[in-house]
Amino acid sequence: MTYSDIPRLLTMVLVWLVLLAWHFLAGRSGCLTVIGLVALFTLVLTQSATEIALTKRQAFIDACLDPGGSLARLLGRRYLLVAQEAAKSLGLAVFLVVSALTLAPRQWSLMFAVVLLLGLLLPRFYGAFAGQVRERYRYATARRWTLWCSVALLWLEALIVLFFSSGENFMGLRWQEAIVHGARGPDIQCALVAQVAALLSALDALGFWSVQNLQRNLADLPQSLVAGLGLLAAMGLAFLRAYVFSLALIGVVARPWALWRLEGRPEGRPEGRLAGG
Repeated sequence: MTYSDIPRLLTMVLVWLVLLAWHFLAGRSGCLTVIGLVALFTLVLTQSATEIALTKRQAFIDACLDPGGSLARLLGRRYLLVAQEAAKSLGLAVFLVVSALTLAPRQWSLMFAVVLLLGLLLPRFYGAFAGQVRERYRYATARRWTLWCSVALLWLEALIVLFFSSGENFMGLRWQEAIVHGARGPDIQCALVAQVAALLSALDALGFWSVQNLQRNLADLPQSLVAGLGLLAAMGLAFLRAYVFSLALIGVVARPWALWRLEGRPEGRPEGRLAGG
């Protein structure tokens, strides 16, 4: 890691610190704090999501379309794409802020380790793609590969805990009882956020119940069906947590406007400094 990589690492650490502070201070916070955090993370997530979408669209334009054609000009209008990604990011930001209230200490430790790992991986991916990826896409591709490394690590850990953890025992309970037992919302003044957090906790509890009772309830079709669906829901929830947190980490180092500015630049002209931010 070089001196120039340290600011990128610090900005990713800042994402982790903001979420951790929110986790511990949520009990003293009201809905205005929630709105401020959602707005902040909507901006961060929009940056990374927009960079990914712009990379895909520009690659399609470069590979398949005549730059002077009407279709290329139509797809080159980026403002609608940014608005679409911002709308999606708003929902993901709400999920990230609420989900941070339900995380266990081991998850915070792993997330910090992932932040440090990504700080090491990002410049190495960028270096490895020299001569492999066209310069205008090199930084964006490195960030995207780093994103999926983070998602894979976080999701794998969540699945290991789900299938092999010796945590709370739900054996013998019906799924309704597991949900009621697990739906414990955090102590927060904003009631709506507390209710959504309680729902996420209930889905987590349903996932653990499903793992513990799936084989035992094979003879009971309704219970086995709920167990299968609960397991899928818990795995999907774990993936979404891993994806949104990773997207936020990449969002603070993403530079979607660089791709926007590079439209129409000669391929041979140096772009690395501009695209890397």
